Amino acid sequence: MSERVLTLPDSIDYFVVTDRPHPTLTDRYRMLPDGMYHTLFVVVRAHQVRTGDVVTAFFTDGPGIRHAQHVPEPFTAHPSAFGICPARHEECAECEDAHANGVSADRYLCLDPADDYADCVIEFRNTPVAIIAADTAAHFPPLDSVLPLPDLFALDPEHGPYEALPVSRTWGPWEAISVTRTTAEQITDDLPLTHAGRHLTCRWLGDALLIASDPHLRTEPGRPGRIIQPDADGRYRIGGLWPWEEWPGQDEDPEGDRAVPDPTGDAPADTAKIRER
Repeated sequence: MSERVLTLPDSIDYFVVTDRPHPTLTDRYRMLPDGMYHTLFVVVRAHQVRTGDVVTAFFTDGPGIRHAQHVPEPFTAHPSAFGICPARHEECAECEDAHANGVSADRYLCLDPADDYADCVIEFRNTPVAIIAADTAAHFPPLDSVLPLPDLFALDPEHGPYEALPVSRTWGPWEAISVTRTTAEQITDDLPLTHAGRHLTCRWLGDALLIASDPHLRTEPGRPGRIIQPDADGRYRIGGLWPWEEWPGQDEDPEGDRAVPDPTGDAPADTAKIRER
């Protein structure tokens, strides 16, 4: 893995950037468009990020040598003052946590507002950020030209992962996920082996999938079964009969625990919120 060492004019630290990691089952890194390599990265303070810059990484704590922590989902920055969350109906989780911890608008800013898939990205103003500058990024295809990675779900820690279309940030574990026929068959094979499926039976009726409560197995009234038909793309929306688990578990953060910014002092770099879609 190749490395570059970058500096900031007002800092004695050294910032080491590397090739973007390839995605694995535990480290979900969406790739950048072809040609967007770490050789294009520059380091700026969060308050120096401009609209159109592509945010690619934050950094480990200083002082000294600070290594890049690539964001799983690179994003095009739309900086704004912290304080007004654009999330529908109520604050996104990041804004809610920040307000609960007394984060002040004069010390923090929002690098990108919430949307259907991600919370706001709130940063301490002086946090070092690796970016590809907007005028450089304009020479490459847009970020959304790279297909998003599928979300990964499980029935339990031993049964999964199952690839599904990305779900919104308001998705809940009792809601459906959209999977291919092959993945649906894998789920139906595993379901009888799990606690979630102990009272359920699965049967294919041509292209339709029947998941029903088995009266011979259940010891208490079960949830009603349902027939799941493929949609126009041949995908199956499976959910509502058991809670899905995310893969890996929510406690297994591949980038480590990134805490809410500390409003009382200079926030270290590792308080940056890594954006995940």
